[in-house]
Amino acid sequence: MRIFDAARQIKRSLRKAMFRGSRYYCPICRASYSRFLDTGNPVRKAVRCPGCDSLERHRLLWLCLEYLEGKQVLRQCGRMLHVAPEACLTKNWKILYKDYVTVDLFAQNVKVRADVTELCFPNACFDAIVCNHVLEHVPDDAKALAELYRSLKPGGWGSIQVPVLGEITQEDASVTDPAERLLKFGQSDHVRQYGADFKQRLEQAGFIVLEISKTEFLDSEAGQRISAECENGVTLVIKPVIENKDPFQECKF
Repeated sequence: MRIFDAARQIKRSLRKAMFRGSRYYCPICRASYSRFLDTGNPVRKAVRCPGCDSLERHRLLWLCLEYLEGKQVLRQCGRMLHVAPEACLTKNWKILYKDYVTVDLFAQNVKVRADVTELCFPNACFDAIVCNHVLEHVPDDAKALAELYRSLKPGGWGSIQVPVLGEITQEDASVTDPAERLLKFGQSDHVRQYGADFKQRLEQAGFIVLEISKTEFLDSEAGQRISAECENGVTLVIKPVIENKDPFQECKF
């Protein structure tokens, strides 16, 4: 795994040098490039950063968090839980958070091996939780959301993103064939296709949902430079503060 990581880092460094320029900018690795790379199925043109492999949603999230921190809406410090961690975000969050915990059920290079529906942490243990593009793979997403809610401190924030298409979530537990899942849910390992009603699932889990339009922190020219024209904004969640509870009490694990 270490050899693979080293090879991947060398590849990124080479691409960073090859695509040096000024047309595009990545706020995560803080570098400018002549072009971004194509990725996805179907292919999305010029969206992957050649330096850190961030996608448009990662860059938009990063800028949104910086904006909200500047407005003193949230603070990036303390303890963070990052489920199925995106490598492009890991390096920076290791610096910002004194205790940065990565979790995945299958990956080897994480701090804790665990199922998102059965997290092994005490209640109200994290100041921030990130779980992006995970729940579409999880049969019992309500249980996963309950675990994320339980693990987050009152007043803590979270980024729980899923791919959204249309208004109503489409799911059918009887669909188990990868080819049929590809047709119905857009990917062979997805168990549902979320719609705009995903917001209701977050609220039913107990979260306060914040929908931040990208126009609040990004003008059109900057949106083009980070290649986020097709993104509308960022959705974050907050766990309500419970009276007579100290949301910043220490916890150990």
